[in-house]
Amino acid sequence: MANNDWNDDKIEKLLHSMPKIEDHRSPEDMLDRLKKDARLKESKPHKRQRKWVPAFIAVAALLVVSLMIPSILRQNEGALDSRTEHKEMENFSQKRSMDRSAEEEQSSEAAMDQSDQTNALYTVASAMESHLVLPDEVDGQYPFHIGLVHSANVIPVTVLLTKERVEQDMVVKGVDSIGLYNQYAAKVPESDLGFDEYHPYKGKVYGSGDTVVNEVPADHGYDLAEATLYSYYNSAKETFKDYKLFRMMDEAGKPVELDQVGIAIPVSLERKLPYFKYRMPSGKVYLIPYENGDTDKVSDALLAMKDPQNDIVESVVPAHLNYDVAVTKDIAVITFSEEINLDSINPVDVNEMIEGFMLTGSSFDTKIQIKNTIQTQYGKYDLTEPLPIPVGANPMFIPE
Repeated sequence: MANNDWNDDKIEKLLHSMPKIEDHRSPEDMLDRLKKDARLKESKPHKRQRKWVPAFIAVAALLVVSLMIPSILRQNEGALDSRTEHKEMENFSQKRSMDRSAEEEQSSEAAMDQSDQTNALYTVASAMESHLVLPDEVDGQYPFHIGLVHSANVIPVTVLLTKERVEQDMVVKGVDSIGLYNQYAAKVPESDLGFDEYHPYKGKVYGSGDTVVNEVPADHGYDLAEATLYSYYNSAKETFKDYKLFRMMDEAGKPVELDQVGIAIPVSLERKLPYFKYRMPSGKVYLIPYENGDTDKVSDALLAMKDPQNDIVESVVPAHLNYDVAVTKDIAVITFSEEINLDSINPVDVNEMIEGFMLTGSSFDTKIQIKNTIQTQYGKYDLTEPLPIPVGANPMFIPE
C-alpha cells in the first residue's frame, strides 16, 4: 500500500489515539513566569551612530574630482576643438576653392592668345601722350602753329582752337596763320609752360602776297647775336606754315639793316629737317626739327635721325635698331634690318620713334611707311599702310 493511501477514518482514528496535552499551572504562575522572561522586557532604543567620513577619504575624493575636471574640460575642449577644426577645414576648403578659382582665372587670363595681349598693349600705346596732330583730329578746330623758344632753341607747337571760339574772337573770314597769330600769340602762357617770353613779335605782323612781313621798331633786338637772329627766323618758320617767305621791314616800310648781316632779305619759310627729342628742364619732352648735316632729301633726313651728333637733342630711334630708307613717289619706306618686336621696346620710345618718322616726313610733304615689324598695328597707327601726314607737332590747348 502506498504511503499516501489515507482516508478520513484513518486520520480521525489517528487523532483520537494521540495523548492529550494538559497544563496544570495556575494563571498567576504563568503571569509571574512571563514577567521574569528577559525576552519580554523593554529594551532601550540604540543610538544610531553617525558615520563620519574619514578626512583622508574626503581629500581623496577631492583629488579624484580635481583629476576628473581637467579630463572633462579636455573632453569639452576636444569637442570644441573638433568643431573648430571642422570649421577651419570648411574655411580652408572654401578658401582653397576660391584660390583654385582665382588660379583658374589667372590661368585663363594667362592663356589669352597673343592678339588679346597685343591689343592690351595697343591700348596702353594709344593712351600715351601724342607728339603730333593727325588730320582727323582737327575736325571742328583750327590748328594754330607757333614756334616757341627755349634757350635759343625753337619748339614747334600746335594750339588747337575750337571753331566757335575763333569765329567769336575774329570777324575776318578766311582765317590764316597771320590772323591766328595776331589774335592768340599773346595768350600763350609761355613762361608757365617753361618757355622764354618771346611772342608776340615786336612791331606789326601782316601779309603781303605769299610773304609774311614783320614791321619792327628800331630797337627790335633780333640781331643782337647770330643765335638770336637764328631763333627769330626759325620761330617764324614754325609759325607761318601757309606762307612761303618771311621779311623784316622797318616802320618806314623799308628792308631792315641787320648788324653783322646787312640788309635783311626775304627768308624762305621752308624747313626740311629731321626730328629729334628735346627735353625741357622739367622733364617734359617735345619733338623738334634740328639741323644734322645735309638733309635736303627725305631719305637723308630720316637716316640722320639715328645720330643727332650733339648734346642738345636726343635720337628718337633706339640705339639697337638699324634701318634703310627707300622713297617711291610720295612715300618713304623705312625697313628695319631685322624683324622688330615693338612690344619688346618701351612703348614711349616706340611712340616717339614712329611719330618722329612721321614728322620728319611731313616736313618734306611725304608719307611714311614702316616695314619689318611683327606688329601690324601699334596704338592708333596701322603699320600695314602708309601713315598719314601730320597737321602739326606737339599739340596743346590754351585757356580762353
